[in-house]
Amino acid sequence: MLLLLAPSAIAAAHPFLRGGVSLGRTDDTVVLDRDCASTAPPALFGCVDGLDGRPLGAYGDFGSDAGLEMAAGVELGDSMRLELAVARQPLSLDADANFVGVEGEQPVNGDGTSWTAIAGGAVDLGPRAWRVRPFLSAGAGIARNDWDGVVYSFPGIGADAVTSLSGGRATNFAWNAGAGAAIAISPSLLLDLALRYSDLGEVRTDAALATIVRPRGTFEIEIDGTRASLRKREVVVSLRWRK
Repeated sequence: MLLLLAPSAIAAAHPFLRGGVSLGRTDDTVVLDRDCASTAPPALFGCVDGLDGRPLGAYGDFGSDAGLEMAAGVELGDSMRLELAVARQPLSLDADANFVGVEGEQPVNGDGTSWTAIAGGAVDLGPRAWRVRPFLSAGAGIARNDWDGVVYSFPGIGADAVTSLSGGRATNFAWNAGAGAAIAISPSLLLDLALRYSDLGEVRTDAALATIVRPRGTFEIEIDGTRASLRKREVVVSLRWRK
């Protein structure tokens, strides 16, 4: 890509470092079977509708925990930036299942972590002399989404009635796009404020033994894997130091 840029832009390249915090919410999601027709091992939900008329699943989101990111890049000329950013985002599933024949609430919870590596770019709008410069950004890369485990609770059946699933890991294509403004604090330090949308692929549980606790006893059964999409809308606040 650098070979396509003007030689004058390459000559005016300046490296920078950026560190920031992302604040926002994940989009609504639904935990579904990876194969609702699977019988060996059996699917957790199956290919039928739940008690609310929607397909069997767990409906909710992955929370609003703050994420951290670090980036290193280069400014090319007066208006273009390229960077490689690494970010960590905690995940906290808060959902409700809709199994049929179950009275009361069916809360579903599970923690995890999303790691991303994104190669991106930004175009600064307006003259470099402006103290506040708007910009547009976009990037693509990979996301590794780790799920520690998921617990399905059934308080209507019993106080300790749960189905616990092992976690899993998924590596996905990821992309983001955003817009914001860079505020010059000094010639070498800027405050970047941005609104950003990110698609981080899927979070998954693997096919594994599930622990089922009911008033009549505890037993284990192998269950096929599940999946849920992971997308988020966030405000990103970061400091950028340029040489």
